[in-house]
Formats: sequence, C-alpha cells, structure tokens
Amino acid sequence: MRILSWLGSRAGVVVLLLALTLVYLVAALGIAPPLSNGNITASFFPVVLGLIMLVALAASMLGDRRKAAAENEDEPSTETDASRSFGPLAVVVLTAVYIALFSSLGYFISTTLYAFAMTLVFSAGRPAPGQLLVKALIAVAIAVLGYGLFEWVFRVRLPVLWG
Repeated sequence: MRILSWLGSRAGVVVLLLALTLVYLVAALGIAPPLSNGNITASFFPVVLGLIMLVALAASMLGDRRKAAAENEDEPSTETDASRSFGPLAVVVLTAVYIALFSSLGYFISTTLYAFAMTLVFSAGRPAPGQLLVKALIAVAIAVLGYGLFEWVFRVRLPVLWG
C-alpha cells in the first residue's frame, strides 16, 4: 500500500512520467533519424515532443527541490495529504490505457475517451449531466483538432478503426 501512496504523490508521478518519456524517446529514435538529408522525418516531431517533456520534467523536479529547501522544518508536511490524492496516479493509468488502446481502437475513439476521462479527473466534484455533455463535446473537438494537426500539418497517418 505504501508504493501506491508514493505513486500517487507528485514525486512518484514525475518519476513515472520520466520513465515513460524515456521509453517514448527511445522508440521515437528507433523509427528513423529525426533529420535525413536536411529534411525532417517521421520521428522528428515525436523526438521534439519527448525532449520538451524531459525539459518540463526537469524543471518540475528542480522547482520541487527549491520549494522543499525553502520550507521551514517547523511547518507540518503536506506530503501525506498529497499522497492520498490519486489524481496524478489516475493520469498515469489513463495514459497507459490510452497507449494500449490506441492501435486497436484507432485515434478517434481512443483519443476522445482519453480526453473525456482526463476532463473528469480534473473536475472538481461530480459533474452535472449538462457538464458531461459539454465535456464530451470538448473531447470530440480535441480529437478532431489533433487529427487535423497530425494529418495536415505533420503529414502523419494515424490509425483509425475503420481502416
């Protein structure tokens, strides 16, 4: 049970995201070199996104270290309260499920479900039925915009359920 509380803490989420990002980056570099003959390849944007994520995680870790150093030892620690919140753990689990379902369900269904689930994770309290409809429409809009971005801007074919 102690490992679950650590995974739910901010430090646990950062470590898990760091591991996932490194695996993602290695896989992206395995596709092809990011640049070939002065042209970008299919791995260019995934590598750039992986590097941006590594920089963001490093900044987060540095900020956490500075915050911990600035806190007085007299103040009670809020780490136990943070470890009880399973929001960060839910994000990691949902992301893993999204990755697992992406190739079998296709981009639209998996991304729409993922975006919808993420809006529920970050909602305060239980959303009303009207709010659920708005969240569902936002999830569909995210999926459509993402599809357009990858298909027309990056020229990357995404898997779809219908073929």
